[in-house]
Amino acid sequence: MDTAFAPLMQEVQTELHAFSLASMVPRMLAAVLIGTLLSLRPWRPLLGHPLPRAEMVQAQVLLCAAAAVITTVIGNSVAKAFGLVGLGGFVRFRSGLKDPRDAAILFLVIGFGMACGHGNLVLAAMGTAFTTVLLFVLDLFNRPAKTAARQRLLLSAQSDDLVGAEAALRKALGDRNVLVKSCALDFDGRRLELEVEESEPGMLAAAMGRTVGPPLRGLRWTAMAPRSTKEDSA
Repeated sequence: MDTAFAPLMQEVQTELHAFSLASMVPRMLAAVLIGTLLSLRPWRPLLGHPLPRAEMVQAQVLLCAAAAVITTVIGNSVAKAFGLVGLGGFVRFRSGLKDPRDAAILFLVIGFGMACGHGNLVLAAMGTAFTTVLLFVLDLFNRPAKTAARQRLLLSAQSDDLVGAEAALRKALGDRNVLVKSCALDFDGRRLELEVEESEPGMLAAAMGRTVGPPLRGLRWTAMAPRSTKEDSA
């Protein structure tokens, strides 16, 4: 029994003598710190950007640490390198990347993780510093667009010429970028109703001041409750 396990124990002892904990721990810690910095990008809230998704941050940190471990395992062995490449071919990522920069950061953290695993901590630190400055500049000039909340209003009026009044109202509203969502015509009561959305308060009032066409009576508009997501998709 002891004879059967003797070669295995000898290999374990050889690996323990060759393994240096003092050199391995700083490499792994450096890989984790680099992956956290590049994936989290803590300056984004100061620029008005949201922080990256938690799962993306965790994935990039794990990739950076995994690259360091893989590089350490490979060492100078070409056979190990080809074997790990073959095993990596079975990995499939099924989550899409909404931001193309996330894909670029994935390549960067893998490269810096490999540098950490190889022991080139100075190279990894310099590359991380340059990439951090570059990402900060890109975020600085890529300010998020502020989308104004649209207000839904119900516009109602009476007219003897409903068709002409509707056309005149649509033209005036279109000139002021007020979106017409729906229209209802009551020919018996000579009344029309338009459901509209304005991106900025006061746009509807400005559009009504430029209405040219058949005379309108009882012109009024009232605010409506915002639609739910289910109503918008219906």
